[in-house]
Amino acid sequence: MIIRIGLFCAGLLGCGNAVAQQSVPRAADGHPDFQGVWESLWLTPLELPDGVPSIHLTDAEAMHVKQMFLEREDRRAKNQLGTQGEIAIATNLLRIDGGYRGSQVVDPPTGKIPFTPQASARLKAVRALADDPDGPESFLRGTRCLTGTGLPPMTTSNFDNMRRIVQTPGYVVIYSESITDTRIIPFASGIAAGLPRSMGGASFARWDGDVLVVETAQFDAQAPSGAAGPLGEEASIVERFWLNGPDELDFRYTVTDPQNLTQAWSGEMAWLRSSQRLYETVCHEANYSLAYMLSAARLSERRAAKPSH
Repeated sequence: MIIRIGLFCAGLLGCGNAVAQQSVPRAADGHPDFQGVWESLWLTPLELPDGVPSIHLTDAEAMHVKQMFLEREDRRAKNQLGTQGEIAIATNLLRIDGGYRGSQVVDPPTGKIPFTPQASARLKAVRALADDPDGPESFLRGTRCLTGTGLPPMTTSNFDNMRRIVQTPGYVVIYSESITDTRIIPFASGIAAGLPRSMGGASFARWDGDVLVVETAQFDAQAPSGAAGPLGEEASIVERFWLNGPDELDFRYTVTDPQNLTQAWSGEMAWLRSSQRLYETVCHEANYSLAYMLSAARLSERRAAKPSH
């Protein structure tokens, strides 16, 4: 019961006293020590899919949903080329504090990101353009090897989901295996003045008891990089990280974006400590494929323009 109260406080109310009661490793300055390699290889998707009964699953429901997700990944693998399908290796549903999850989104209760109609239309148009590209900028950022799953809000894919955390009194660094996304976050009272907008925004960190709080803004408001959709110039993300024992790092994040959302939404994730070595993921195949995908798009246009006989 103490653990569940601690998670509720850390995730929802911002209090860290209950978390401090748990046995967690600590750095020399007395704060929890998050350093090490963490794995977040889960089948559970960001949003609640059709056919999944709820965000929080019973053990019986989890068995059925797990099989459904495994069959879905198998179908995806058969539709992909070469090693793309072979490296989809997740086999377990997301578990946080021992409970199975049907989605990473936990608020609103629908498990869906509450996009405005305009944002939904924009996201649909961006993805359609990626299927029929005008130029390199038509592709999503992941396809262009610009970013993976390591920029806020940090999500998951079915491979390359190792993270390394390095922690000092002045900074916390989160390095993601996925396309080597690296977040260098200073401990400060706010975002430094004069920083430019960027894909990952600008962040600062602070401690709230035993909970690490990271606030991010200054997004560039350009094309979305993944399932979380577009982030407007007024968007902000607040992440709260805490250790649920020595080998589970949990975090909850809330995305606020008046330009693209009808309300703020929140997601939760668990990372498990890993003894595996972390390797660099060098994303070349998509970059080299861009020219061929663009050539194929132009060929399709020429064929469509020919008069039928």
